[in-house]
Amino acid sequence: MNIFGMDGKLYKFLDKFWHMVWIGVLWIVCSLPIITIGASSTAAYYAMVKSVRKSEDKPTKDFFKSFKQNFVQATIMTVIYLVIGAAFAYAAWFYYHGQGALNMGLRWIFYIIILVYLCTITYAFSWLSRYEMSTVHALTYPIAITLMHLRFSIGLIVFWAAAIIGLYWAYNTFLFAPLLILIPGLKCLLDTYMIEPLLKKYEPIALSAAEGRAGAENEESAEEEITEEVKEDEEVKS
Repeated sequence: MNIFGMDGKLYKFLDKFWHMVWIGVLWIVCSLPIITIGASSTAAYYAMVKSVRKSEDKPTKDFFKSFKQNFVQATIMTVIYLVIGAAFAYAAWFYYHGQGALNMGLRWIFYIIILVYLCTITYAFSWLSRYEMSTVHALTYPIAITLMHLRFSIGLIVFWAAAIIGLYWAYNTFLFAPLLILIPGLKCLLDTYMIEPLLKKYEPIALSAAEGRAGAENEESAEEEITEEVKEDEEVKS
């Protein structure tokens, strides 16, 4: 087999590398309004699993399929996370500028809460990219996963922080532009390798939540149909 041919390992590696970079670029562009960063993150995770991990070779199609499908729910979650994040930022500013005081115990509780918050965000949009569920479940299940796998979750945040530090370090160098394009896709790809085992482990819970949501929707549609039939009968009688 020719290593430089289309069936060769080099071509396959470069093809996957390009898809990884391109998904990262799509994530950057679609995250610019800030409020769409949740939908963009959900789409990037979905496309990375489909196009890079499973070699389906449709990164743009997969990205925008997930982006459109989860846009409303992911945006609602993003707003909720932004509001919570703003509250944490204000609390930190308030207490660290002499207007309040926290003893050491309360400070550590505050640090842990922020850590759980950051870990939850990491899991939430990955979870949403894989399963259909209510917004409440999409927000609460990641909290449970974070608490049950706290050390692993901290590792994810350390990796996230390392990516940000890398960009900050390269800000005033010629490496900034290449790293800005490379890091989002690379981080998302590595996230899939770290998070996918947990998603598969808790897949029965996600599927049961999806079935419960589908059942509730079916009941609502059935009730609406019955109501419409009753109204039609009443109109005929009148």
